[in-house]
Order: sequence, then structure tokens, then C-alpha cells
Amino acid sequence: MANNTCCCCFPIRAGVLIIATISSIFYIGLLVGLLIHRQALISPEYGQNSAVAFWIIVAVSVLYSLSSLFGIVGGVTKNRAMTNVFKLLYWIMAILTLLMSFGLWIAMMVKRDDSIAICSDFLQHPGNYGEIFTDTYSQADADSICSSSMRNVLIISGVTVFVGNFIQLYFACAISAYATRLRRTNQHEKLRNLEDFPVEPVGKAQY
Repeated sequence: MANNTCCCCFPIRAGVLIIATISSIFYIGLLVGLLIHRQALISPEYGQNSAVAFWIIVAVSVLYSLSSLFGIVGGVTKNRAMTNVFKLLYWIMAILTLLMSFGLWIAMMVKRDDSIAICSDFLQHPGNYGEIFTDTYSQADADSICSSSMRNVLIISGVTVFVGNFIQLYFACAISAYATRLRRTNQHEKLRNLEDFPVEPVGKAQY
């Protein structure tokens, strides 16, 4: 990846600002949506691990939102310190997201049979979960529906994990490239100032 462009077309600074702004809007919106629909997302029909996954996603959303705000301010003001904070937090979150997303996906595959069993029991006996359905399902129908749904969830989540993590790592590299350019620019400014206003050696006689 070139140090002067992001996504092959945007100037690196504009690219970092776009990344930070989109990330901030997305994760703040995601956080609000998660909190609003909390009860539905941790419903028993999704299994016992749904609450754990929910709070992990909430924590990731909070940290990403904060790091993105640092990126916006650092990009607008060309503040090297805030950009470095954004870079550090983004890399940490990108790596954590990589590990957690793959971990959750693998856990979903390992717990696939348990999830199907819970889903099937929910469809057959909704009253046990405080729900009332007008349609009833036999065990064979419930198992078939839940197995098909779980397969689709695993396929979609797997593609999302691979593509999403690739994009996150690319964005992290773009942010690092911008932080490096800011550091070099700062060093060049110091050298230019030193050439324009040379410092007299210590101990030199003053006349």
C-alpha cells in the first residue's frame, strides 16, 4: 500500500478521516441499536452464549467509538499525538476483533448441535420460554428448520469474519501510514527550522 493514498484513490489524510468518521457513526449507531434491542438479542432461543456474545460486541463498540473520535480530532487538527493514540487503539481493537470474531465463530461451530437442540425445543415447546405460537412443529420439522438456519448463520458469519477482518487490518495499515507521514513531516519541519535559525554552539564566545 502506498503511503500517500488510501483505497488506491483517496489522499491518506482524507482516507483516515473517512475511516474514523464512518467507524464512529457505525459503532455509535451499533451501540445504540444493541442497547435498544437488548432483550430481543439475548433471548433464550439463541442459546446460553448469546448474552456473552452480546456484551462482547457492546464492549468492542464502545472502544471503537472512542478510538474513532480520537481519529477524527487527530485528522482534522493534524495532531500527531492523537493520531498515534488512534493508531494504537485501532490496531489493538483490530487484533482483538480478529481473535474474538474467529473465537466466536469457532465456538458457534463447536456448539452447533447444542444450539440446534435449543432452537428445536423452543419451536416445539414455546410455552416453556414464555412464548405462544399459533403454529406447532413436530420434532423432525423443528430440527430441519433449526439445522438449515444454523448452517446459513455459520456461512454468513464466516464470510463476514474473513472479509471484515481483512478490511479492518487494511484500514489499520492506512492509519499507520498516515501516522508515519505525520512523524516524518514533523521531523522535516524541525530540520528546516534548524537550518533557518541555527543554534550557536555552547561555549562559543559572544561578540
